[in-house]
Amino acid sequence: MKIVIPVIGFGKAGGYRVLSKLANELIKHGHDVYFVAPDKDTCPYYETTAKIVRSKRIQSRCKILNSLFNFFYLWRECKRLKANVVIANYHLTAYLVALLPAGVSKYYYIQAYEVVFFNKWRRQVIAYLTYLLPLKKIVNHEGLLPKKVNNYVAIVPPGIEPEIFYLKRKSNRMERITIGVVGRKEKHKGTNEIIDTILNWNKKDEVILHIAIFLDDNQRKLIDDHNIPYEFFSVNNDVELADFYRSNDLIIAVGLVEDGAFHYPCAEAMSCGSLVISNYAPLSYTNSRLRIETYSSNTLLEKLDCFYNMSIHDTENEIERNKKIVDENSWDKVGNLLDVILTK
Repeated sequence: MKIVIPVIGFGKAGGYRVLSKLANELIKHGHDVYFVAPDKDTCPYYETTAKIVRSKRIQSRCKILNSLFNFFYLWRECKRLKANVVIANYHLTAYLVALLPAGVSKYYYIQAYEVVFFNKWRRQVIAYLTYLLPLKKIVNHEGLLPKKVNNYVAIVPPGIEPEIFYLKRKSNRMERITIGVVGRKEKHKGTNEIIDTILNWNKKDEVILHIAIFLDDNQRKLIDDHNIPYEFFSVNNDVELADFYRSNDLIIAVGLVEDGAFHYPCAEAMSCGSLVISNYAPLSYTNSRLRIETYSSNTLLEKLDCFYNMSIHDTENEIERNKKIVDENSWDKVGNLLDVILTK
C-alpha cells in the first residue's frame, strides 16, 4: 500500500519525531511511505527510511502568492503519487488532504489541539475548521479535542524506544534531591512556572536542580539569586536525554495547556524509572499520587511535598507501575496499531 504524508517542512519538535517513527514502522509492515515536502526545505531531523518527494516551491515578494502557489504545488505532488492513503498531520495539510480526489483514504493524525497555540482569532478559526473536514481523525489521546469535534476513529499514542529509555538501577536518595526539568522556550510549556514553584518550595535547600535543553539568562539569574545549586544539560540525542532522566530522583513534566495529552518527557522519564509529576499522559492514565489534573503552583507544591514524603516502598511501587504502563507505548506496538487501522 502506498501511504503519503504531506508536510510543510521538517523540524526538531516531538511531532516530527512521531511522524518519522510511524513512517519507519509502516515500512516494516510492507508499505511504501512517502513524505512530500516543499523543494529546498530541510532534511528530516529525525531519521526515517521513508522516501522524500519534493514539491515545487516559489519565492517572490508577495507572501500570500507564495503560500497559495506552494500549497498548490504540494497538493499537486500528493495527487501525482496516486496514494492509497494520505495522512494529514497539521491544520494546513488537513485542507490539502481534503481537496485530494475521491478514492483516496484520507486521515488526519492529530497530535495537538492547535487552536490553543494561536493568539489571533482568525488563525484559531482556520485551525478549528479542520476538525469539521471529511477526514478520518486519529488522535493521540481520547480527550484531545473538544466534545463537538471529538468524533475520532482511533487512538494512536506516540511511541518510545525501551532500548534507550530503560529502567535505571535502584539507588537510595542522596543528601540532596535531584529534580529534573526539560526546559522549553515556548511559554505554554511552563518552564518559568516550574522553576518559580521549585524556588518557593520550603524544601528547596535540599534540592539540586537539573535542567535540560533550554535555560535562558533570566532563569539562570533567578536560580542563582536563590542560591540553589543547578546543572544545565545541553542534550544532543536520545541517549543523552535518557541519561538525563535517569540522573534525577524526580522529573517535573507539567505544562499550561492540553491537560491529559501525551507528553514525551512524562513518558520517557517514567520508562527510565524516575518519579514523575505531570498533568500529561501516560501518567494521567494512572492513579498515581503524583498525577496533576490541571497545573497550578499550589498543586505542584502539594505534589512536591507528596514526593518528599514517599517511602522507599511507595517509590518502588510507583516506578514499577509506571514502567508497566509505558511499556505499552513501545514503537513496535504503536506501529502495529496504526497498520491495523489503515488496512482494515
